[in-house]
This record gives sequence, C-alpha cells and structure tokens, in this order.
Amino acid sequence: MSLRADNAAALKALDNPAADIRLYLLFGPDEAGSEALAARFARAMGPGAERVDLDGAALRSDPARLPDEAAAISMFGDRRWIRVQPAGEEVLPAVQTLLEADATGDPVVMIAGNLRKTSKLLGFCDAHRAAVTIVSYAPEGRNAEQLAVTMAREAGLELPGDLARRLVALSGGERGLLAGEIEKLVLYLDATPETPRAATDEALDALGAEGGEQQLFKAAMTVLSGNIRGTEQEMARLRQSGGSLAGLLRITLQRAVGLAQTQAGQGQRYGGRGDDDLAQRWSADDLGRAIRRMAQAERTSRLSHGIGETVLAQELVNVARLAARRR
Repeated sequence: MSLRADNAAALKALDNPAADIRLYLLFGPDEAGSEALAARFARAMGPGAERVDLDGAALRSDPARLPDEAAAISMFGDRRWIRVQPAGEEVLPAVQTLLEADATGDPVVMIAGNLRKTSKLLGFCDAHRAAVTIVSYAPEGRNAEQLAVTMAREAGLELPGDLARRLVALSGGERGLLAGEIEKLVLYLDATPETPRAATDEALDALGAEGGEQQLFKAAMTVLSGNIRGTEQEMARLRQSGGSLAGLLRITLQRAVGLAQTQAGQGQRYGGRGDDDLAQRWSADDLGRAIRRMAQAERTSRLSHGIGETVLAQELVNVARLAARRR
C-alpha cells in the first residue's frame, strides 16, 4: 500500500497498526517528516513498548537479523517493535526475508530517506500486501502554515496566522526546525495540551534575545551587511569566547526573515534597527536564497554533528558574500 504523509489513511495506518502489516517504509525528501511519522507510530505502540534499533549497515552484513529480531519475544511480555534508520537499497535482502517469512512477528518501521522512483526496495514494498509505504514531502505555502498551527495546537499552543507564517519563514518550511521553534515557545510560555497558551510575537522576540544573545544581533548585522572579513572576525571572536555558531546562524536567519517581511511590507519588523538600510542591500531572490540556505545548514548541522560547526561557518560566509554583491 502506497500513501502520502498528508493523507488521512497514512495517519490512520500509523495510529492503529494492523496485525497483518509487518513493515512501514517511511521515505521522501522530508526526512524530518518521516521521523515525525515514526514518532507517531511509537505513540500508538504505547509508552511500555520495547523498541529495538538497527541500521542499514547491520542488515546489509546480516539480512537474517531483521526477521530474527521481529520473531523474538520480549523478556517482559510487552509490545515490541523494530526501528531501522538509516535504511537504503542495502536492506532489500533483509526486507525480502522478513516479508516472505511464515511468522508475522513484531512490526518494523524503516526511515529510508529520499528513494528514487526506480528503487528496488520501494518497488518491492509497494507491491507487497504486508507492507505500507508512506512518502513525506516538505510542506509549502498554506500547507506549511496549517502544519505549524496543527503542531502548535497539539502541544497546547494557540498560534495565530501571522505568527505561523513567521515561524514557517524562520524555519525555511523544514519540519524539524519548525518543530524546534514551536517547542521553544511551548517551554517559554509553559503551555500544555491541558493548559493551552496563546503564542505572541513578543514571546518569540524574547526567545531570540535570551541567553546573552544581544551580541549575536550585532554579529548577524555584520553578516547580512556583506562584510565578509567582519563576519570571519565575529565567528573567531565567538569561538574564542566558547560560543556556538548555531546561535549566530539562528539570529541571522531570524533577522533575514525580518528583512524579507520589511521588503514585502508585511506587518511588524523583526530584524531590529537598520532594517531599511539592510533591506536595500538585498534583492528579494537573494534574500529568499539566503533564508533557505541557512535553514538547510541548521538542519545539516543537527543531523551531522561532527561537521556542524564547519557547515555553519561556511554558510554564514556564503550569506555575507551574497550581500556583498550589492555593496
């Protein structure tokens, strides 16, 4: 069975796992969306369920391990499921062995990234009655804003439309970053599903100014003004003081979103002083490109911790270079 993540049938399949479904293959360009679906499945299994974690490399060297794990019995008699991440074409023999086995065993959830249409793994799972494949695409436009509102409501946060647009722009529409921004607001406002709170622009502004980040606003101004040498100096100063480039990138991203809103004449300005001067240094296309690149860099740094600082430093310099073209 092949489904899209935004289809009600996909959510129903995860919220109420069927006994005859052995494998849930979650894939697509929005990997954070696939991870969110896996978390939804985990909630359906219940807090007491045992989870076994495997990866593609382990299954490539030992394909029989997947059906063996699925057939194993929990020591405590609890529900049990297997999560496989990352997964790619290398897991096909393991999947074939699992789905062709006589015993049903415990369900398996695989997060496979962006598979090609010609993928043999995807083709095999699509054609098998004991497998469900669900593709996740990055939300865009009104769909992204509605996703933000829905995610916030589930966490106990009432999110007005203009703030939803701001969060989508701040996160570049990337689901993982969007969830992170909403979580910060939830914690800041002490919101819960039982005691919901209304999100405000003031709360988001306060989050950006917390934790000694005032100096980061100055550094972000340097980046967005196109001062390449100044950007490198600010990053060196930040490293020497034990600071994180992730904080600088976040503030720079937030200011860039504010500039985009200033250019479009949409509501309150969020970039601070100098919005008009900075906005004149940027074309709308370059600013949109910078916002997308910074959002992607933040996501990459979270998924690849070993190269995170390198990625962030390079992207901050790239943003400064974009601005420098119009100086």
